Amino acid sequence: MFNTQRWVNLSERSYGYKGHVEQGQYLDLHLIKVENDIGSYTVAPSFGDFIYVTKIQMQDIEKFARENPESALRFKVCCDVKPVSRQFNVDDAGFVHQLEFESYEDWRRNNIKCKFRNQINQGMRSGLVTRISTDFDELVSFWKLHAQLRVTKFRELPQPKQFFVALHKLYIEQELGFVISAYDRDDNLVAGIVVLIEGDTAYYKYAASRLDSLKLRPNNYLLDRLIFHLSELNIRKLNLGYTGASAEYSGLRKYKLSAGASESPRYILTTAAYSALNLSRIGELNEIVGEFINQEPSLTEVDAFSQRFYKHFI
Repeated sequence: MFNTQRWVNLSERSYGYKGHVEQGQYLDLHLIKVENDIGSYTVAPSFGDFIYVTKIQMQDIEKFARENPESALRFKVCCDVKPVSRQFNVDDAGFVHQLEFESYEDWRRNNIKCKFRNQINQGMRSGLVTRISTDFDELVSFWKLHAQLRVTKFRELPQPKQFFVALHKLYIEQELGFVISAYDRDDNLVAGIVVLIEGDTAYYKYAASRLDSLKLRPNNYLLDRLIFHLSELNIRKLNLGYTGASAEYSGLRKYKLSAGASESPRYILTTAAYSALNLSRIGELNEIVGEFINQEPSLTEVDAFSQRFYKHFI
């Protein structure tokens, strides 16, 4: 999903970065070259959760670093065994969760925990209505909900709207994704998920909900309806993406595990040259973002600000 030309194209269209492919014996790496206030460096994936690599594919990553000893590199990888490397610093960086199921009925019967099942039923009884759409306007409505949640709850900057415009063009218009949304009895949007599809796997890429509607259990109910829909599409894998290991992620981690997901460790690989960059600039940018959010900006102002600054958080 994230180690593909399509995902690189998304970063190129949204932020003007340039990508290239480094061909290896076991793995072709889709890379983005970054030039900004932090310095000059290369990342994979760009604005993505991880690249899944096997032990033998790590040989190509090691070879690339060995042949480019002065290059500042940062890769986010998911693998079964923690890499041992002479070329990279290897840091634990949370988890990647994935659901696999034979059918919707199999997932309901064998995967989910009892409390999660009860919360799905609460969502059903609360009168929630779900819609699955590929319309651009539906994605824009999701972006507004997503941006509001990022700013008000997490005090973080969302991706700008232009990123979601490109996402719609490259994925949803190509029948490689959709938005599934939940509406309350008054037809208010209360939660949504942006789903992308790569091969035999669906990716739960972005999710958002209204904080004043969580008692309706929209997130549990949406996941139930999503798996039902994927089962109809003969898709049996749902990647739930990255989850941090810190205490602030404990609720999200519990949510994914209660849904029956498996858990794999994620690692960040960085070279010595990357560690020598002006990484303090990231902290300075976070302070600028924090000061901006404290001003309680409108979504229009958030979008304009994000267009200027979000590219630094690649």
